[in-house]
Amino acid sequence: MHIGILEDDPTLSRHLAQVVESAGHSTATFDTARAFLSALNRHTFDLLVFDWKLPDQDGIKVLKHLRSSFQSETPVIFLTAVHDEQAIVTALEAGAEDYCVKPLRPAEFLARIAALQRRIYPIRQGTGAQIYHGYTFDLVEREITWAGGKAQFSGKEFELARFLFENADRSLARERLMQEVWGREDDPFSRTLDVHISRIRSRLGLNGMSSLRLRSVHGFGYQLITYAAAGQED
Repeated sequence: MHIGILEDDPTLSRHLAQVVESAGHSTATFDTARAFLSALNRHTFDLLVFDWKLPDQDGIKVLKHLRSSFQSETPVIFLTAVHDEQAIVTALEAGAEDYCVKPLRPAEFLARIAALQRRIYPIRQGTGAQIYHGYTFDLVEREITWAGGKAQFSGKEFELARFLFENADRSLARERLMQEVWGREDDPFSRTLDVHISRIRSRLGLNGMSSLRLRSVHGFGYQLITYAAAGQED
């Protein structure tokens, strides 16, 4: 998972990032609410870790803004020194999925992240086949089949298609797609991602004629829309 960390203490922020990355996740750290909210215009996160007390805005306000203005359902864990019962209730009612009290206990914190990951996101398996929204992904042959169709893909195209289907209905930033599939940041002058997206859309019939549509999100990235949402305009 790609995890965003909103923590103004630089020592704790570095330590937290190291702990999370030791479990195989990637991280991006922010020391102000403003920096974090600005990053949402070009980044996609799978999980967020918020401190409560920040220099410019408290974590609860950031969470409420995330849920209302950005319409984001990205899971949030609070990690904070604020530990009274009412504070915990306030965070959970605002939309947080979990609440941990400082000091950081690495093993416990990673266990909570793993529990959220199992509950919210699908578990990848290295062999066999996986089915998403009527499309079957053969992980060995790198072949995708669906009612009335079949297509075999190169490694990068297959992984890109798989990631899009795993995250259906989520708006995915260009940077996240490039990092996930190619292991590098997006080059603003490169058309690599766009060419792969165009081929996937064409070969899998994701043009809105069926129940799925692969659309561009202007200035941000791409989104695979399912079922009723597939009829929306770009």
